[in-house]
Amino acid sequence: MIRLSRETRFALVPPQGLDDGQSKNSWAGWPASDLVAPQLRLQLVVCGKPDPQTGYLCNIKLIDQMFRQIIVEDLIPAAACEAMPSGQQVLDKTWRRLHELWPSIAPSPTPTIERLSLHLSPFLKLSATQKSLNATKEHTMEPHVTSAPQVTSVTQQFEFSAAHRLHCEELSAEKNIELFGKCNNPNGHGHNYVVEVTLNQSSSENQPINLREMESIVKRLVIDPLDHKHLNDDVEYFGSVNPTVENIAFAIFNWLQGQFDGSNLSSVKVFETPKTWAECRSRHPRVPLDSALRK
Repeated sequence: MIRLSRETRFALVPPQGLDDGQSKNSWAGWPASDLVAPQLRLQLVVCGKPDPQTGYLCNIKLIDQMFRQIIVEDLIPAAACEAMPSGQQVLDKTWRRLHELWPSIAPSPTPTIERLSLHLSPFLKLSATQKSLNATKEHTMEPHVTSAPQVTSVTQQFEFSAAHRLHCEELSAEKNIELFGKCNNPNGHGHNYVVEVTLNQSSSENQPINLREMESIVKRLVIDPLDHKHLNDDVEYFGSVNPTVENIAFAIFNWLQGQFDGSNLSSVKVFETPKTWAECRSRHPRVPLDSALRK
């Protein structure tokens, strides 16, 4: 099974702002605009077996053509008629049109549509998938369904700055230095952490995921306790747990698990640097919230 992803970038310009030139999926996207208009990204992920002769799962030009048709015929006219469509409305409209167009555009055998994502900003993403909430294997996906997606998700980024020291008391000083190097500095060192939280929700739920409520919960349970703290000294949990990026992701996942009414916490990804991140998806016993802060 091979996955293929293709992304299209575009601005929700007024219909009269569309030019007559040949549109291309360039780096800046099309249509581009210098207006104060939403600059969006649509990303499609399909999966299947590549053609044994060409090596293509799907010619990405066909995906570009399909996205261009949806943008010009559906999204831009709808945005012109509505005061300001929500991201969920744009995602739902694109999802429905995508499934209408895909069978006539896709090659044979037809790759399965796995995920459609709408990036509203570099820090906020909405996604639609046909996986069930508890699905763990690819064969559980149902291809070519034209109804609403089984699951939609919201991914939001947060940040906090904190210091930590990587150190294991049960190891010798020499072994700690060998394992952790400069990160074993007795006075610690700092990072600007980025936390990516993803919530899933079944399409059977009537209300979309409440972004403001999500932000409030993450701020209260994660950002406020960790921001501008020395994790080893100020956060009780890390007084006995080495604050690696892996353990930070594990702790945040457990602090947030079960806190979102009507939504399922899908994953927590923590970037220690732009080159290093850890992600927690599994369900584990929760870390008690009342032990989050050291007295």
